[in-house]
Amino acid sequence: MEKKQTLAIRLDENVILVMLVAAVLAAIVMMIRYKNYAPCMPFNLTSRAGNYYTGEVVRFETNAKKFRQLQWSFGDNQSNETAVGSAVHAYDQPGEYTVSLTVNGECTEYKTIYITRAPRVVDSVLLPKFVFPQSAEVGKPVNFEDTTHGASTWEWRFGETAGIDATARNPDYVYRTPGLKTISLVINNNPLQLAVGKVYVNPAPPPPVKKPAGGGAAPVIVIQDKPTYAPISEQLPAAPKEEEVKKAPDIDRAGFEAMLRAVANNYKNAESFNGYLCNNLNIQVSLNGTEVTFSELCNKLASLKSEKKIKRLNVQMVKNEKTNCIVALVVDMKLRGNLFEKIF
Repeated sequence: MEKKQTLAIRLDENVILVMLVAAVLAAIVMMIRYKNYAPCMPFNLTSRAGNYYTGEVVRFETNAKKFRQLQWSFGDNQSNETAVGSAVHAYDQPGEYTVSLTVNGECTEYKTIYITRAPRVVDSVLLPKFVFPQSAEVGKPVNFEDTTHGASTWEWRFGETAGIDATARNPDYVYRTPGLKTISLVINNNPLQLAVGKVYVNPAPPPPVKKPAGGGAAPVIVIQDKPTYAPISEQLPAAPKEEEVKKAPDIDRAGFEAMLRAVANNYKNAESFNGYLCNNLNIQVSLNGTEVTFSELCNKLASLKSEKKIKRLNVQMVKNEKTNCIVALVVDMKLRGNLFEKIF
């Protein structure tokens, strides 16, 4: 009995000794890790580029301090390792990419960028230049004149058919339907040498009222001594009064562009233009080659919330000569950065 008690006491002492040793080792490990621990200091990951297009260099920068190693991952299965606070990269395909930066193998920061396909670069010197009126009328010939130096062949499309309408340098064309028409000209059989324009075609005026045939003498009217009817002047219906044409107020291009900028600042809306558009807010607008209504144009401008986002705004107005109403618009607009692609 005494031997069993002695053995139990010895086992308890061994367990306590092992636990003490383990505690000492754990404390030593914790002290070493604490001594070598470097907390993650806040840092930012930024990107800079003229345009975020495919094939163009994007520069990534960080304000991280006291780093030994920077590991960059660009989100397209490509990475880089630098000893300085910046890296450059070019993307081959458009899309959304998540870029990550890991500092000293421990602290990581992320940034999402959007890459769009680079636009096709066309030499402006090669583009055709042609002259045409801003408005036309159904049934009347319209003259188009090409002034491009070095052109030898021409392919005109005047917006009413799917094929080529003329192949001469200075053709005439008669429109059969009213509306805003898109004109295109390709020279020298080169699709890259293409230019477009817009012309508004007014409907033909109504034909004049024909006078009755036969120019004989006026009929003789016999009046009784005591007429039983009202005088002839009272029996004939009154001649209709010619309605006075109400003209829209005049506004120049600069004033109209200023009002559109006010829409972008949310100071005005589409209804502010009722007087100039004769209460027709659905006139056709060619916005950078895309057909929209005037109301849709104002909605797009209002979504900008600031005219400072507009880099360029040029407006061509087509007015009705009789009423001075604006019946169509051609708007060339460019926004800063990639705003045009996101909003429009």
